[in-house]
Amino acid sequence: MLNLDAIHHTTMQSVPYRYAVIENLLPKAASLELAASFPQEQFRLSIGEGYGYLWSEMLASNEDMALMYKFSDRASPELSDRWRDRITQGRLSSNLGNLGSIWRQLIEELWTPAYRQALTQMSGVELKDCAMVIGFRRYNLGHCHRPHTDEPSKALTHLLFFNEQWSMDWGGSLRILLDEKPESVFQDIAPLNQFSAVIVRSDNSWHMVTPVASTALQCRLALRIAFFHNLDAGA
Repeated sequence: MLNLDAIHHTTMQSVPYRYAVIENLLPKAASLELAASFPQEQFRLSIGEGYGYLWSEMLASNEDMALMYKFSDRASPELSDRWRDRITQGRLSSNLGNLGSIWRQLIEELWTPAYRQALTQMSGVELKDCAMVIGFRRYNLGHCHRPHTDEPSKALTHLLFFNEQWSMDWGGSLRILLDEKPESVFQDIAPLNQFSAVIVRSDNSWHMVTPVASTALQCRLALRIAFFHNLDAGA
């Protein structure tokens, strides 16, 4: 299902930081089927300053969950505790049983070494020893994600979008920022299903999701694939 050539043929941007927009990673028919069967249950509202969107239980392969347990508590105890709590509570698992067949196929392809290697080659970020966590995101009217750079333990994020139609007047864009100010726009990326976006985390990788306007005719649907590294790996 994944067109890895789309990743290989994408050039990473260096201004204002390293990011990329990949086109046609998924076949059109598959994108439509994925959108039609996008999970609807077990979403919860994110909490905390700057947040305002719905997220569901998260997925990680057995190998990635084993890697999480090896990450140093000293380097990032809060992150380690968060992962372990979510695994214990069943909010982070490798169980794909509640997903439709096409979603299971996509997740299983995302778990392959070939996908990880394609992102590594495009981004220049070695992801071999990173833990991958996959999560569904839904933004209803008024939902947003304010400017942020991502936490230091995150190496790279890949965002897949699933809206067949989306007007820029509806908000809900992934906004690449020049700094922490929402108005410092470098590029707005609509959440259309022919696009996906990659962001390499850095101290200046400011980005946001603009508020979904009251005029939007549908929810904003996305899949977040995040790679986390062990901050204490070199110790």
